[in-house]
This record gives sequence, structure tokens and C-alpha cells, in this order.
Amino acid sequence: MSDVLMLTGFAPGLIYFRQPLLRALVAAGHTVTAAAPAEDERVPPVLHELGVGWRPIEFDRNRVRPLRDLRFLREIRGLLRETRPDRLICATLKPNIYGGWAARTEGVPSAAMVTGLGTVFMRPGWRRWVARRMLARACDHHDVVFVQNADDQSDLTAMGVVRDPSRFVLTAGEGIDLAAWTVAPLPAAPVFLMLSRLLVSKGVREYIQAAQMLRAQGSSARILLAGPEDPGTDGVPMREVRAAHDAGLLEYLGFVEDVPALMATCSVCVLPSWHEGTSHTLLEAMAMGRPVITTDVRGCRETVRPGQTGLLAAVRDPASLARAMQSLASDAAARARMGAAGRTYAEQNFDADDVAAKVLRSLSL
Repeated sequence: MSDVLMLTGFAPGLIYFRQPLLRALVAAGHTVTAAAPAEDERVPPVLHELGVGWRPIEFDRNRVRPLRDLRFLREIRGLLRETRPDRLICATLKPNIYGGWAARTEGVPSAAMVTGLGTVFMRPGWRRWVARRMLARACDHHDVVFVQNADDQSDLTAMGVVRDPSRFVLTAGEGIDLAAWTVAPLPAAPVFLMLSRLLVSKGVREYIQAAQMLRAQGSSARILLAGPEDPGTDGVPMREVRAAHDAGLLEYLGFVEDVPALMATCSVCVLPSWHEGTSHTLLEAMAMGRPVITTDVRGCRETVRPGQTGLLAAVRDPASLARAMQSLASDAAARARMGAAGRTYAEQNFDADDVAAKVLRSLSL
């Protein structure tokens, strides 16, 4: 059996997205420790119940700060020397970069989980050039690079980030825990929900503009927006969200802890993102029997069978999004049919236990 260290930049993701993987590692007899910023007090007790150790490690995931990032690299090296894992699994951009560097220096086998290329890779410029070179250096050491959609794999190859294509493993995102996310009855009236960090690249502004269009057409559908403010450079200023709420365009609910209860109140889940790895929110919605409306982009289109489990809108196009929302607002039968088909699609393609088994096989764990 092996000692496994998982390093990620978002501690809540350990319990929101990766519980099935952590459970599978523990069930296989491995000793598992997770490391991430100590930003959520709920994380350590849940990990303890899973039989997973917890090691807080501090860094700024939202901005490039060379001196603080170098300290993060030293902390990872120190953690590797102290714990001496047989395998390091990294997830999210900074851990994928600095974890790979540290693992190479300390002689620890490592793997990267690319959960989406992110805005830095979507915009031309010097930041993308630097990020590409940094990640390429790390991926020269990572012996497995997990990706969640074929577009990301293609781009990482074209940019020279991953020079050995045999290292790629394509997964169905993180998958969805089908036992935890169960079907709930659909509300009779149309209720739209966008659940996301308040990021420009998640399509928050397009959602607000689509809501304005629907109100102008006389729609009385409830339009909900939930999620935390993001302090990064991609964050939507709270004044814009509050203005939309105050104007009656939508209802902003802030951060919501009980996501299943919130999802049960909606009849359609909306995510007009510009790019994803594979959207976990959409998988949650489908598992609960909700049709989805999302954009025809990487990481979103893979979750939808257009016209069967949901609808695709054009990216960065509020009018296209509004048309899709109006289409489902006016057709309760379509909402019910697509929601049921979505659950079946999730069962067939996005079972988190299947994803976890694939990860363990790929890492020979």
C-alpha cells in the first residue's frame, strides 16, 4: 500500500468534488493526506471522517506574487520531506506547477489534475507565455496528466506543455456522487438558477443581461443567482450584482451552503461559462433531474445532449441565452422530459465512482 498526498488550491473542493476519489484511495488501503489552504473550517472534520489526514498549506491562488509563490514552493518541498509520500497528486493550476517542481526536486512521483485551463490560458499575452512555460516544466515531471475535456488536451499538446501524449488520461470531470445527489421533484413554475463564483468568465454578466431581456419581455419566472464574491482579477464587482438584485432582474442569494436544497428549488440550472474543465454544477443539476442551459464551449458542451437533456447557447451572447431560458420557461413538459433524461445521462457517463476507479488504475494505486 502507498502513502498518497493530495495537494489542491481550493480546500472545499476536497469535500465538494473529490470525496469519491478520497474514499476510493482509503478503501484500497492507502494512507491519504490532503493539503490545501485552511479557508474552510468544515473541511478537516469531513476529511477525518473519511480517514484522510489534513495538512494546511498557505498560498494565494488568485494572483501571481513571485515572492509569496516561492515561499509556497519551499513549503511544498518541506511537506514532501516530512511526509515522504509514495505519490503526489496535484489539482488546480498553482499546485500543478509548484507541486511538480517540488516533487521533481524531492524525487517524488507526481500527477497533475487539470480542472480547466483557466482564464490565463484563454487570453494571449505575456501571462499565458509565462504560465505555459511554468506548467510545461512541471509536466516534464508529472507522469500522468488528467484532463477533463478533449479541447484542453489538444491545447496542452499544441502549446508544448505536455510533450508526451501518452501521459494524458481523459476523465469525465470529477464525476458526480450519484448516491449523494438524488432526484428531487421539479417546481411547477419556471425557476432558473445560476450557481457559481461571481466571475466574469463564468458568464455572470451575460446572465444578468439575459434576465433583463426576459423582464423586458414580461417574464415572471424566478431568476436566482447564488455564489460567493471572488477577490481575483476576474471577479464581477458586487455593485453590479446588487444593482441587478435591487432592480428586480434577479434574486441574489449570496453564498449558499446547502447546495442540494437550493438545487431542489429550481427547475432549470444555467451556466453561461466561457470555459470549464467539466462543470461540476451542471453534473449536480443533472443528477437531481434538472435540465441545464449552458454554452457551447469546452467543459460545458460535454455535459449536455442538446434538445434532450438541456440547451446550448452561444458563448458571451446574452440574447442567445435569453432565448434558451424563455424556451424552457414556457414549456413545463420539456423541463420534465429533459430533467429525467439528464439524470440517466449522468448515470451512464459521469458516475464519480467510475472516475475514481480510472484515476487509481492510471496511477497503479
